[in-house]
Amino acid sequence: MARLREFDTEEVMEAVINAFWKRGYEATSLADLMAVTGLQKGSIYKAFGDKRSLFLRALQSYLDRLYSLTRQALDDPDPDRAIAGWFQLLVDTAAVPGENKGCFAINSLIEMAPQDADAAKMLESQYSRVGILLERTIDRGQQAGIFRQDLSAKQLRQILLVAANGALAWGRAEFLKPDLPEAIESVLAVLKR
Repeated sequence: MARLREFDTEEVMEAVINAFWKRGYEATSLADLMAVTGLQKGSIYKAFGDKRSLFLRALQSYLDRLYSLTRQALDDPDPDRAIAGWFQLLVDTAAVPGENKGCFAINSLIEMAPQDADAAKMLESQYSRVGILLERTIDRGQQAGIFRQDLSAKQLRQILLVAANGALAWGRAEFLKPDLPEAIESVLAVLKR
């Protein structure tokens, strides 16, 4: 009779996400993953596959969670508040005081996307689906006369995504974190000029 799994898959995945998030793919060893999950090598391979498969699963789990939170923030009926809430979500995700791990998606974009087609495809999909939500929210703001109309919703979306990526990268540097709220206020002001 086969032995039943004796671990909580969600807890293990959370530990794996945090390990890859903090150290990156290359710097996270199988021994590190065994230590954070409490699982032996054979159990990890049997349940999740090799290190790369585990990384891709962790990345997709993180992206899905972040997308869900993004959708909730951007569903706010007030477009101005929706965009501000989305940026606050990003700050809360990446600029945790005392932690310099930034954003798992941005870290993966820099480390893995250039060399791993599957990681790149996941991240491309994330940018696309978040971009669609942003553009809809911006369009609502333009229709309501809240956001500027001299630039298209697509152009404003691009500006916001570039600024968001910068904000997420700032989460890696403790000395930049205090300036993040003011920087975001400046970005939000661009929507209205």
